[in-house]
Amino acid sequence: MTIFPFQVSEANQIYTRLAKLKTSTILEKESNEPQDIVNISAEAKKRQVLEQARKEALERIRQAR
Repeated sequence: MTIFPFQVSEANQIYTRLAKLKTSTILEKESNEPQDIVNISAEAKKRQVLEQARKEALERIRQAR
């Protein structure tokens, strides 16, 4: 892999620009992106609760031994 001097120079320029930005400015820019929304069905929630309860019960049994 070959890295040319202009690539190193460009990377340094970008780093310098980002280093000068305030953290809040960077976070504001990121927050403008659309948010992903996930909907979990009632059946999936029920399965998740049952699975968690099963894991906790098995863990208690293992600790009791």
